[in-house]
Amino acid sequence: MVDEKTLMRLAHSAKELRVLKAINSVAKSTENLNVIINKILALILKEIDVRIVFFVLEENGQLKIMNLDENRPLHPTFKELVLFIAQDTTKYSSPIFIKQTKPRTVAYRFGIKSFISVPLMLHDGPIGAIILMARYRSFTNATLRLISTIANQTASTIEHLWLKKAVEEKEKKITKLFQKLYTKEAKRAIVDALTGLFNKRYFVELLDSEAKKGKQLSLVMFDLDFFKNYNDTFGHLEGDNLLRAAGQTIQKHCKNMKACRYGGEEFAIIVEGDVNEAANIAEELRQAIEALYPKQAKRVVTASFGVGQRKRGEDIETFIKRVDNALYKSKQYGRNRVTISS
Repeated sequence: MVDEKTLMRLAHSAKELRVLKAINSVAKSTENLNVIINKILALILKEIDVRIVFFVLEENGQLKIMNLDENRPLHPTFKELVLFIAQDTTKYSSPIFIKQTKPRTVAYRFGIKSFISVPLMLHDGPIGAIILMARYRSFTNATLRLISTIANQTASTIEHLWLKKAVEEKEKKITKLFQKLYTKEAKRAIVDALTGLFNKRYFVELLDSEAKKGKQLSLVMFDLDFFKNYNDTFGHLEGDNLLRAAGQTIQKHCKNMKACRYGGEEFAIIVEGDVNEAANIAEELRQAIEALYPKQAKRVVTASFGVGQRKRGEDIETFIKRVDNALYKSKQYGRNRVTISS
């Protein structure tokens, strides 16, 4: 025959099991910490038959009562008492169990007959406490065991939630960093570092892609005249500055157009229009480049241009070569001019 103590132990074990299952169910149902706290508080009120419960968590280095009712604020002294109990609980990482409060204590003056405070323990230390208070009865050891079980499982739930969020935040940071690096590397793969224009390889791919769309395309190509002499006279740093200035001139006068540094001191621009439109753009650029430096600076900078319109069915390589030939005719004819390809 089973004695009364054994029956009580079995009943307590069954309650513990039921509580653990309920907390696991709560953890699976949401990742919102406030919702988890409120559901666990409701579980405590139901299983322990207690009316005063405080859930205290550490937040930014300070203990905070998580379940305060704004419509029913606590007396400041009573609030200090709750936080003091929680502080002692977390400080020593140990439960506080007062079966009967003594007269003249703050708890006694507020009508609290008995209270239990158990720590919420993570692997690296306490993060808060759950505090039960009773006005008309004393808590038992069985209550202490049950609330300790609840606190341990709750702490495990919170730790899992925080770890998951920490991992997600780290993954977001890594993803953001990867995207930033990828964007940087992708840009580096298609952009000329000195001028900020597209590089030749990507430009040719763009030109081919635009041609396949059946658009009317023209091409402007130009070469800075006597660039080697400029480098030899003023130095390579000044030569780089001139290339940058040429790139900036293109970006200023050819907005929304695809342009590249084709190689060395040679540049190219795709014009979605006929050869006359392209020739006008080339002449505008020629004048702008010639005006880069005032005459008194003794830096005569000019450019020779070739312009052409893509013929129907013409492959990209032939198209580029034809316009490039027009550019070199400009050089042959005395430089600083625009030549239209036949």
